[in-house]
Amino acid sequence: MNTNVLRAVLVRNVVSYFTNATGYVFICVFVLLSSFAAFWPNDFFNANLANLDQLNKYFPYIMLIFIPAITMSTWAEERREGTDELLLTAPARDFDIVLGKYLAAVVIVTVALLFSLATNFLVLGYLGSPDWGQLWATYLGYWLIGLAMLAIGMVASFLTPNLTVAYILGALLNAPLVFAPLAGNILPASHAMIIKNWGLSSRFSDFGHGVISLGGVVYFLAIVVVMLYLSMVLIGRRNWRQTGRGGHYLIRTMALLVVGAGVVVMAQRHDARTDWTKNQLSSLAEESRRLLADIESGRPVFIEAFISPVVPETFVQTRLNLLNTLREIQAFGGGKIQVRVNQTEKSTEEAARAEARFRIMPRQVVSLDRGTISTDRIFLGVAVRCGLNRVTIPFFDRGIPIEYELIRSVCTVLEEKRKTIGVLQTDAPLFGQFNPQTMSAGQNWPIIDELEKQYKVVRVDPKQPIDTKNLDALLVVQPSSLGPKEMDHFVDAVRTGLPTAIFEDPAPLLSPGVPGTNQPRRAPQSMAMMMQRQQAPPKGDVSKLWALLGARFSSDVIVWQDFNPYPKAQQFPKEFVFIDQASGAEEPFNVKSPISAGIEQVMFAFPGAMKKVADAPLVWEPLAVTGEKTGTVNQAEMETVQMTAAGPARALNPTRRMLPTGEVYEMAVHITGDVSLPEEAASKEAVSKEDTAKKAAGEKKEAEADKKKQPEKPKTVRLNVVLVADVDMLSPGFFQIRRQGEMPEAGLSFHFENVTFVLNALDALAGDDRFLEIRKRKRLHPTLTAIEAQIEDSRKKRADEADLYIREFEEAQQEEQAKLQKQVTELEKKMKEERLNLQEIVRRVAIMQQSGEKRMQAKIERLERQRDQKLNQIDIELQKKVQKVQDRYKMGAVLLPPILPLVLALIVFFIRRAQEREGVSEKRLR
Repeated sequence: MNTNVLRAVLVRNVVSYFTNATGYVFICVFVLLSSFAAFWPNDFFNANLANLDQLNKYFPYIMLIFIPAITMSTWAEERREGTDELLLTAPARDFDIVLGKYLAAVVIVTVALLFSLATNFLVLGYLGSPDWGQLWATYLGYWLIGLAMLAIGMVASFLTPNLTVAYILGALLNAPLVFAPLAGNILPASHAMIIKNWGLSSRFSDFGHGVISLGGVVYFLAIVVVMLYLSMVLIGRRNWRQTGRGGHYLIRTMALLVVGAGVVVMAQRHDARTDWTKNQLSSLAEESRRLLADIESGRPVFIEAFISPVVPETFVQTRLNLLNTLREIQAFGGGKIQVRVNQTEKSTEEAARAEARFRIMPRQVVSLDRGTISTDRIFLGVAVRCGLNRVTIPFFDRGIPIEYELIRSVCTVLEEKRKTIGVLQTDAPLFGQFNPQTMSAGQNWPIIDELEKQYKVVRVDPKQPIDTKNLDALLVVQPSSLGPKEMDHFVDAVRTGLPTAIFEDPAPLLSPGVPGTNQPRRAPQSMAMMMQRQQAPPKGDVSKLWALLGARFSSDVIVWQDFNPYPKAQQFPKEFVFIDQASGAEEPFNVKSPISAGIEQVMFAFPGAMKKVADAPLVWEPLAVTGEKTGTVNQAEMETVQMTAAGPARALNPTRRMLPTGEVYEMAVHITGDVSLPEEAASKEAVSKEDTAKKAAGEKKEAEADKKKQPEKPKTVRLNVVLVADVDMLSPGFFQIRRQGEMPEAGLSFHFENVTFVLNALDALAGDDRFLEIRKRKRLHPTLTAIEAQIEDSRKKRADEADLYIREFEEAQQEEQAKLQKQVTELEKKMKEERLNLQEIVRRVAIMQQSGEKRMQAKIERLERQRDQKLNQIDIELQKKVQKVQDRYKMGAVLLPPILPLVLALIVFFIRRAQEREGVSEKRLR
């Protein structure tokens, strides 16, 4: 390689481009188009993400315009001006000339990308807090796209001496790779998927999400190598035309193309990937990769996803996380996992297939569009199959941990046998029970449905001795509702060392039908019993359980804490005990326990108080504790009965006495330790073993069996119990909050991790720790914080004004009702003074009330119309405010970036014009 010639060609082409104002104009147009594609679409603000996702969609099309403008003059202009002969007679090989011209084009594209990089970094940095690692990876992908398209465009320039034709050919040769994502519009799905996979957008997608993949880099470099070789062949055609070796070079080029494709396929199958994002947003957790690596190659897994191409702002991150996770699963699964993503819209063939085959249907969701609330129907469903096993996730709501759900589904369809969790039947209706009033079966609590995705869940009847051998763990909700016999059987099961999760609550106010610790049991219901009042069955002695666990559980005390992390939800009572880092506890969650490590917030509703007995031999490991701004309420004072139009209803007692204690309360503990079996139980176990030995070995081993019959030391077992002083944390409402995730349309964003905490506890007890770390993982994407702040101020003003109008309406309504009541009272007094009979008084009062209520109702309706009009006007003003803010940022983000290259173009133009005028006679100047 003659580096001097290569350098000379490189410098000559670069200098000729940047000493001409036209080059800067092309860069200006490129930056303008890039900024327009990135920030002008409403999708940028609707997505509310500080990244370049919108530009990623259109970047190949922008390059399809920009790249041929650079490559058209690479060789066509040399041939047009006749300077090609000078280059061909230079003391260098054809490869040196081709490489020099290619590197010059690379420098030009690199400079253009640096202009775009600087402006986009400034814009995103001003609008929010972007992930710089993701942006660097994105621009590396842009650069690789430019390298590949430049190499293809150079081939077009070697085919013709005409600049216009070279531009058109450059665009046509690049078009198949650019338009590959649209192959599904004209080809069957199977063929379209292959073509899409070889398109520029498909190979770039990893870079756009912050992941540098070996397969992607090899793909772009393979195009460069093949196209540069083809350019070298074309520049040397003056030689092989005379020797008739055109066929030879054609075969060599095709062979190189096949080798390049093979290298790309190998790199894709043995892909190495690195995630440049700050929080590893686009990569799988280490545990997920380990689980995928353990999949047997003989049992392939098929994942088919049905995802809407466009989703509302509130679901953009969910869709992005789902696509990223599916992409990573396919990459790490190799050939063992096949992923197919169907861009699914309503009333299409894919939508019909999703419903017919997998029961995946569009879900109606509420969203925000430029500040206004709207409803949409979208697809975000996935089906996982392996053989005859299948797991379907009909819809990924905003709060669902996507990686956990997908990895767990993959592991579930591969499992031949699952672990077993028993659910003890108590008065807590976890399983859907038959309702004799509606003559229908009730729904299971969501905790049952959640456990069935991973375990074999069985009902355990405590009326009989519990067979602990076939259970890996036991879930018991409100054991105080068990009868005497059932309580003994349950305590015996815990004493055998069966891992058990116990949830006990003195006031389960959010769990209808569950009696508190001190409350009577529910009477059994049936059609025959509905006609007569049934007496509640007796309760067992729950103190036996507390004695076994070394616990002192207060059955009539409710804990409260003066801490609410959600100031917008002032209606939360203090008995909603939030455990998180800001609650005042030194260590609110035990970071050493796999159950609570990584948990950030759990809410216990009306929890009880429990403590360890001082001399108890067991080990109490606190999992969640309160701060010191605490106190207690007597359970008997919690509720009051209020009369409503529908009859009596229970409500929180506003006059309940809240006694401050300043104590730190343990809401959940992990209890372990060795306990001794009673001699009676040990003797029975020994006798049972003796009988089995006699039957198996005969009379020859009777002496040994007699020895075993002698009771020796009591047998010890190790208890393994998680005790939680709350039942409401299992209630369906928390599962609904978990599914919904953030709710900007309601102005709230709850971060309860109750479900995660409960599932972690059951996994740890059952000995299945595969998903503990995956379940806790959170993916938080950088957002447009500057716009959020301005819009949030507007929304707050809107909420304050709306509250003011609502209060005015309520005050006016109360005033009208007071006026009517005053008129009725005055009428009654007047009629009594006139000494009318009671019947006449009742008649006149009724007439007056009827007419007064009509007048009051008419006025209230008028007030309601006025209120609704004012609220509607506030919504319109809010929408205008949001649009105004977005449009202002949009104009600045699009129009400001091209200014710098445009200024440089003007400077170069005037400098060059001044140089051209030097030494020229004034008579010849125009």
